[in-house]
Amino acid sequence: MSAQALGRLSRGPHPVLFQLLYEPGFAQDRQHVLPHLLRIDAAHVVMLAHTRILPKETAAQLLAVNRELAARLAAGESLFEPPPVHRGLYLLYESEYIQRLGGEVGGAAHVARSRNDINATVTRMRLREGLREVLGEGLRLAEALHTVAREHSRTLMSGFTHQQPAQPSTFGHYLAGVLSELTRSLGWLSDTWPGLNRCPMGAAAGVGTHFPIDTARVARLLGFDAPVGNSVDAVGSRDFAVQVLSGLSLLGTLLTRLAADLQSWASTAYGFLGWPDELVSTSSIMPQKRNAFVLENIRGQATKATGYLMNALMGLKSAPFTNSVEVSSEVSSALWPALGCSRTALTLSTLLISQVQVNAPAMRQFLVGEDTVMTALADHLVARHGLAFRSAHEVVSKLASRKVEPDLTPATARALLEPLLREVLGRPIALEEAELAPLLDPEGCMRAAAHGGGPAPEAVQAHLESLGGEHARLRERLAGWQSQLGSADAALETESAAFR
Repeated sequence: MSAQALGRLSRGPHPVLFQLLYEPGFAQDRQHVLPHLLRIDAAHVVMLAHTRILPKETAAQLLAVNRELAARLAAGESLFEPPPVHRGLYLLYESEYIQRLGGEVGGAAHVARSRNDINATVTRMRLREGLREVLGEGLRLAEALHTVAREHSRTLMSGFTHQQPAQPSTFGHYLAGVLSELTRSLGWLSDTWPGLNRCPMGAAAGVGTHFPIDTARVARLLGFDAPVGNSVDAVGSRDFAVQVLSGLSLLGTLLTRLAADLQSWASTAYGFLGWPDELVSTSSIMPQKRNAFVLENIRGQATKATGYLMNALMGLKSAPFTNSVEVSSEVSSALWPALGCSRTALTLSTLLISQVQVNAPAMRQFLVGEDTVMTALADHLVARHGLAFRSAHEVVSKLASRKVEPDLTPATARALLEPLLREVLGRPIALEEAELAPLLDPEGCMRAAAHGGGPAPEAVQAHLESLGGEHARLRERLAGWQSQLGSADAALETESAAFR
């Protein structure tokens, strides 16, 4: 038996199939699949020996080759140089054992398993690794946002609605809002782990096996929490892939929105933000340009996960609920570029946030003449003088229309408001200039907005403290996963070494 002649097949694949299907991903499989395949093989053989399905002597020979291949791979050696025509990595891998140990020993490891459950297990193991990397990058961005938000919790800036000046806020308040959603997105991604960390081994081709295997042992040695309970589910489901892609899509959408705001505020129309020369570019024709182009890269990279999510969903749509190429290959293939693009977008976002240059005077100057204090003035009329809010809203809107100066002094505001109050209410109300003064100051308005998650520095600082606790819990969760996988690796090495 060889990789080229298997079962009822006597010839290698058609050249077109080889060129389009088997060969293109072979180098990637050697790099990303082979390390997991070696671990799966070792865990499976150890289990077969413990359950006495394989003689210990046979297991020892198989595990010796496995250890050698793993050591060579860890040393950077390129294994399995392919022949001119082949049917993929797994059959070349198995043929290596057969060539070395003979068919009776070298081909013994495949009892009670299939490429179906192996491929499903490899996908979950690769995805565990990719998910941990994305979450790590996400937490680095969270740390950068947390630091800059705290630093600028008193940096006055206009809030915006419909891209128009709204009410006084701070740059730190805005960043803390972004950080809130980032924290939830990372939490959602981390919540995919329990469903992901189930081991399909033992499902074979989707109907289990007659052999009395110990699926729990294999799961434990590979760092999984437990086996998948149903063999059809084990090889036919890729819902965990869709869940991760959904989380990446939501995360990417947030990054695009952040990047859009930062690029807008970095434009000369606002002049709020900037970056050092090494993070911007210039124009090939316009020598004055300083383009924050990295923000466009972030938007481009971050949105790709959504496209891959759609590919995965369409790959699953109407596919039979069992193993198939759409399920095992096409859906899973969307994961790896989606994870890579998401990591890139997160890394670039962290870089720009950590090195952002904030032009606080420009932010403050922007508020002049923009009437962002009008809501606070209406609130005062309600709280101090008992007006219904809609009446106060009408009075202050008339004030905004009739005032001449860009910003009001307390005396001017009083002189304009008292006649308007009489006009709208039909009764006089006397206003105190000393009470109006802090309301007409954007910074005073910002500091007074201490409720409902507003921008008052103390409220922002308390919110950041709470988010810091969430990040610490996420880090602990990641550390727990890493510890579990490390312990599994050590246990697999110990149990494998016992067969020498």
